[in-house]
Amino acid sequence: MEMIPFYERFGEIALQETRTLTVPAGNDVPADEYGYVEFYCADKGCDCRRVIIRVLGRHSGDKVWATISYGWEKASFYNAWSPGTKNAAEWDRPTLDPLNPQTAYSASFLVAFEQMIRDKAYVSRLKRHYTMFKNFPASPGPTHKKPAP
Repeated sequence: MEMIPFYERFGEIALQETRTLTVPAGNDVPADEYGYVEFYCADKGCDCRRVIIRVLGRHSGDKVWATISYGWEKASFYNAWSPGTKNAAEWDRPTLDPLNPQTAYSASFLVAFEQMIRDKAYVSRLKRHYTMFKNFPASPGPTHKKPAP
């Protein structure tokens, strides 16, 4: 399953609506402004109702500070959606994604994200972004129509 950043399809909205965390000097996490960048599954047939969040620092280049997986449905949805998957019941809460980059600070970014999703408006925004992403039209294939004279 290919995960594509939300900003690739909706750049202006992503600029306005990506959650950030500003960490001042003197904390356990290096001082910086961190973006919680959303990635969604590009498979049109997939209805996983999840987001992958990559935490990126404004001043740290392409370094991924944490990768968080979050599903907003109940565990029963994920068990039914992916029967037989051992950890599907864990998809209904934020977790550090074991298949993607993490750092020594990932747990701190996860805690901050857990606080962010207490804001129901933010969870609604993630759901809205998911729906927008899934409804994005596929790229049109080559056209075989004869050009107008």
